[in-house]
Amino acid sequence: MKVKHVTTAALALLLAACGNEDILENNESGSTGKVHMTFTAGTPQTRTSLQPADDEGNSAVHWTQGDQVAIWDGTDKNPFTAEEVSGSTATLKGEAAETDTYTAFYPFAAATDIDNTAITFTLPAAQTAVAGGFAEGLNPSWAQATDGSKNLTFQNLCALAKFTVDAEGVTEVTLTANQESDALAGELTYTIADGTLTATGSASRSVTLTGTFTKGEEYYFVVAPGTLTGGITLNYMGEGGKTYVKTTQSEVTFTAGKITKLGALDIANFTEALNAAFANAVEEFNPNFQWKANPDGTVSLDEYNKFQIIMNGGTFLFLRNKNITSLAGIEYFTDLETLDCMDNQLTTLDVTKLTNLTGLICAGNQLTTLDVTKLTNLTTLICSGNQLTALDVTKLTNLTDLECNDNQLVSLNVSTLEELKYLWCHGNKMTALDITNNAYLGDLKCGNQQDNQQLTLTLWDTKKEFWDRMLNMYSDENSNVTTIVKPSPVEAGHNGYEDDGGEPVLQ
Repeated sequence: MKVKHVTTAALALLLAACGNEDILENNESGSTGKVHMTFTAGTPQTRTSLQPADDEGNSAVHWTQGDQVAIWDGTDKNPFTAEEVSGSTATLKGEAAETDTYTAFYPFAAATDIDNTAITFTLPAAQTAVAGGFAEGLNPSWAQATDGSKNLTFQNLCALAKFTVDAEGVTEVTLTANQESDALAGELTYTIADGTLTATGSASRSVTLTGTFTKGEEYYFVVAPGTLTGGITLNYMGEGGKTYVKTTQSEVTFTAGKITKLGALDIANFTEALNAAFANAVEEFNPNFQWKANPDGTVSLDEYNKFQIIMNGGTFLFLRNKNITSLAGIEYFTDLETLDCMDNQLTTLDVTKLTNLTGLICAGNQLTTLDVTKLTNLTTLICSGNQLTALDVTKLTNLTDLECNDNQLVSLNVSTLEELKYLWCHGNKMTALDITNNAYLGDLKCGNQQDNQQLTLTLWDTKKEFWDRMLNMYSDENSNVTTIVKPSPVEAGHNGYEDDGGEPVLQ
């Protein structure tokens, strides 16, 4: 099924004109011994793909060749395929047993149970953004043919919730029902006799759209119909991984076959917030926070909540392995001295305002850049296992432990790090490393560079024996390392000091 752009007026007219619409998907062929059959689908409005509007703003809804639908014959769920597609009509061909009543459902893959009384299916809570419509195979619908008829009139089972993107850099949008008992997606059961749709298994009160969002375009959630008496909350992730949120406590009704307008995503009408995963991880580590969370778990960065961060933020924050995609808002935790956000899914990390940090552990993420130039109090920096192509540590003169292995670094300047004791920079793309200014360095892993790249290590002749032992101790991490030995500028017996050549001061 292909979903294309349709104008707001046309799509609203099509969905609101009647509660009937349909959309179909795919799976395997029927079983041996069944009879080949052809069903007709096309009235009043079959809906598998949304077509562009004409010059007058009218839009047709068309089937797509290859769409598949499940048809229940009293015994089995049989896959039927849309063929001979002509605009809003199509024939569905496949094999099924002969009977008086057939129940059909789209999409085939979503149906977990089907008979002539009820249909159980899964509406995904994670949906893909498609400009002007919804993703393939998303919008479930059903039909029933009785008295031996082969004509199917599909009826839409779900509703659409529409919004316009007026913000830059949007990567994710989430719609949440404020009441925990409400369901927008998950396992749903449609009872044919009374036309009710209820959550019967695992349900989700949130639906999330992800993908590429274009400013000025309209997008749609496919949601379970129902009245949400507690209202809804909408949040989106924009530029820099920042989250923005807006909520209403007013009752909201989603009706099958109709569009509900949510409004526009824009910074002016939304409030910046900590995303739910970040906020939950903070509260789990430090239950003393008294901030006010939104129904979707986000925490608006209003004056009250900012004050709570200042009062209760503490000096240590442990957020390891919490499935966090963004730490936007971490800049308000200005008292932090240690931040551990290892093993998450961070693609950006702005710590430029956390100038009190002495320890930063952000290994095991997906960072491509990391600006630590203002963190002059750092003594420990562990950023291994990311995708960093450059790392400027020249201003971190207090650093004693630097672990930046398994990135994409092509060079590393540690000449100013006179206090450095531990250096792990293996598994990068480096060709050279000079450690002649690191007098206290005693633990080094610098080999095993990517693509079997040879690394040249420059060191003092007085330290060669020591470093030979160290390179052999970590033989795997120090493979493909050659050394350049420079003569020491001072005699080793004077502990790094030279005689001035003059007479004793006290005679």
